[in-house]
Amino acid sequence: MHWLNAGLMLFVFALAFSIDLATSRASHTAYLQLHRSVGLSVWALTIVRLVWRHFAKYPDWPSAKSEIMRVAAMASEYALYALLVVQPILGFLQTSANGDHVYLFFIGQLPALIEKNRPLAQQLLIVHKSVGFTLLGLIAVHVSAALSHHFLRRDDTLTAMLPAANRWRRVSPRAAQAREAAAPHFVPSVNSSVSNSVHSSN
Repeated sequence: MHWLNAGLMLFVFALAFSIDLATSRASHTAYLQLHRSVGLSVWALTIVRLVWRHFAKYPDWPSAKSEIMRVAAMASEYALYALLVVQPILGFLQTSANGDHVYLFFIGQLPALIEKNRPLAQQLLIVHKSVGFTLLGLIAVHVSAALSHHFLRRDDTLTAMLPAANRWRRVSPRAAQAREAAAPHFVPSVNSSVSNSVHSSN
């Protein structure tokens, strides 16, 4: 669910930036409606993830992780969840206030949440964009922290979520074993053996 959510967020941001680049009215409407549908899908998936957290078993914290880092990690995680829940609702409210409708993946029209109010729609659009850039910044911090844990701190934070990440380490276990096997081993000489036996007898 985490990686599905990440993929949907990447898609929803790509659609958001594509809306203003649309070359025709039809493509503008298509990007906008798809952006709204994917955004609501992110909201639904986030709710499912929040429910699932009460039943799922999570990996333990890395032993070297300080209490301050744990608090910071939990704070950023819950901030992400909060924005993922709030942002689609803001978009839906802005759509309703603007007098538009959400067509969920072009299948059916969803009922408006509030009545038409253009001044309110302008304010909600500003808030929606501000929250969107804040969310984008939090995602960048989240990704940077995960990569830092994997490549700098060398712990299992990322590999616990993505087993394939084991292959990203600079020295794989097989390569380390081959290097150890190829390294010259120290063989004690006869003189050192005699010296050791003399010391042990004393």
